Amino acid sequence: MSLRNEPLDWQLETNNPYIPVYHQGNLVGFFKPKYANEILKILNEEEVLKKTLKMACTDLIKKIGGDTRKVNYLMEKYVKTSERPKHGTRAIAVLLYDRQKELDLSNQEFAKFCDTFKLSPTELNNIYSGQAFDDSLLAPLSRILGMAKEQLLKVRDGSEEQSNT
Repeated sequence: MSLRNEPLDWQLETNNPYIPVYHQGNLVGFFKPKYANEILKILNEEEVLKKTLKMACTDLIKKIGGDTRKVNYLMEKYVKTSERPKHGTRAIAVLLYDRQKELDLSNQEFAKFCDTFKLSPTELNNIYSGQAFDDSLLAPLSRILGMAKEQLLKVRDGSEEQSNT
């Protein structure tokens, strides 16, 4: 077998130009020109949103006479509450909300829809308010959401990997 027929581990591709990308004067990487502008636009928008959130939190703390050194804590709190929950009753509530949107039903129509699957409007409201629910509601929720009970349990209780950390 000839070594000349095997590709080399290190190669040079002169036909693909890349442009350098900098963050605060430091080189962070190279991108193809057709992707660079869009990536930088998104990253810069994220920075603007962070600055905006910081200004709003600072103004809020000043308005209530609080300690402005707690701005970062307040920012983290708002970011955490705005993220989509991955487990717990709140995650189930979001899945129900998504299902309602998918079916294009009003609140009242969705409550009736859930009731046909043996999830009463009171139980539905309890889930929306974040109250824990017992395993007897897994079967109706499973049918409403079109998910296996085991998968629903993982969402409600969190996966084993999450609980070990």
